[in-house]
Amino acid sequence: MTSIRNFIEEHKYFFIIVSIGAIIHLSVFLTLKSISVAHPQSLHNMFPIMGGGFDSTQYSTLPDNILNYGNFSLQPGSNGNPETFRTPLYPLFVALVKYFTGGLDAISVFQTLLLAFSAYFAYIISLSIAPGYKKIALATVAFFMFDPVSFFTTQFLATESLYTFFFLLSVYFLVKKSRSQARAFGLAGLFYGLSALTRPSGLYMIIPIVLWAIWRLLHDQNKKTLFMHIGIFCLTAVIVLSPWYIRNGIRTGIYSLSSLEAYNTLNFNLPVYLSYESGYRLSIEDVRTELHNKIGNISEEEQLDLRNSPMIKEVVWNEIKPHLLGYALFHISKSANFFFSSGAKHDVSILRGFWEGQSQEVWHPQTSLINSIIDGRPKDVFIWLYTNIIYIPESVFLVCLFVLGLYWSIVSKSSNARLLFSLILFLGILTSPITNPRYRAPIVPFIYFSGFMGGALLIERLRRKNHSMTTE
Repeated sequence: MTSIRNFIEEHKYFFIIVSIGAIIHLSVFLTLKSISVAHPQSLHNMFPIMGGGFDSTQYSTLPDNILNYGNFSLQPGSNGNPETFRTPLYPLFVALVKYFTGGLDAISVFQTLLLAFSAYFAYIISLSIAPGYKKIALATVAFFMFDPVSFFTTQFLATESLYTFFFLLSVYFLVKKSRSQARAFGLAGLFYGLSALTRPSGLYMIIPIVLWAIWRLLHDQNKKTLFMHIGIFCLTAVIVLSPWYIRNGIRTGIYSLSSLEAYNTLNFNLPVYLSYESGYRLSIEDVRTELHNKIGNISEEEQLDLRNSPMIKEVVWNEIKPHLLGYALFHISKSANFFFSSGAKHDVSILRGFWEGQSQEVWHPQTSLINSIIDGRPKDVFIWLYTNIIYIPESVFLVCLFVLGLYWSIVSKSSNARLLFSLILFLGILTSPITNPRYRAPIVPFIYFSGFMGGALLIERLRRKNHSMTTE
């Protein structure tokens, strides 16, 4: 109890920031809930479901079937087809909340608690990497708590809150200095596995983690011990993920975490690229219809089924292969939307749909600023600037944070600095070209921390240079 009291006294500003943030998040929930009931056109019967669109609807159905039939399926009954697109942890989280509270309204309360815990781990990660920069750690927590993306994670039915919590826990145990590094790496592997069971795309975050591990192996004096710790991380992650792989293999014959990769590439990534490649003469829907014909025009439910993923991947690969370089460049260019798109605009769009009784935001990929500049479409650039003028300051701020974070990762001698920035960079590339500001959720604190650290180091360097010039 004494150590807890001492910690609270030493970090009282952290607790003040998080407490104020949690109160505001809960106040937003109560306000939205009141509006949803009072406003005749709002989706009152779908709150907090509607914010994530297609995803949120399924994350409402799956917990109901878990509770009512003990079956992880989108189909009612005990013998429904096994769900192989969604992974189990977030539906189980929602099911538990619904079981103990009787409804979905408490989801926002529990997701606010997850945000508070995530802020704690972001704070400790910051102090572990830069113990002399406590003010920057506090600023990171404050901006994280009040970031527009964080408000989305607490208010609506979506995986971001739980995924961010597990992901930050994994990074926390990777970077923290512990008396038992073997145990720390084991816990990092545990929470990495849980993050992938929350969101399948989290599985690919192993790539920047492996690159960080290789960097450390090349520069660490005790390579044998570090190699053993990395092995413990991998083993623990495999143990956590194996049951779901085996479950899918037994049910479908395909040993894989999810059908997400095949489905998303078929229905989003590839159609967006081929529409762009045609100069938008072909609409995304037209391209999607053509691709569906090539896979036998199977239903959306069958496209989500892991059994059909190998066939879908083959069709997708045959389409991408002739345009491999162009597709790669397009994919990378679209990642700019991940790094610099406005979270406030996203939230306003969601709330407008909520107010007007529309289930989700309207998506116009043609309005991308970066691709308009690359394609030399000045009219579209002007339209984008005019229609987004109130959101431009946020985008400019994010650009500055990204550049300063890159600077920090280059000039810092810390391998952990490179880990954080590589996580930012990789997730942005991974999620494009169908990226969305909400996908930034797990690395939002890293964007702020790396940017603030870069700014602090730059200011310190300029002061030293100015001081040396004045003393000469």
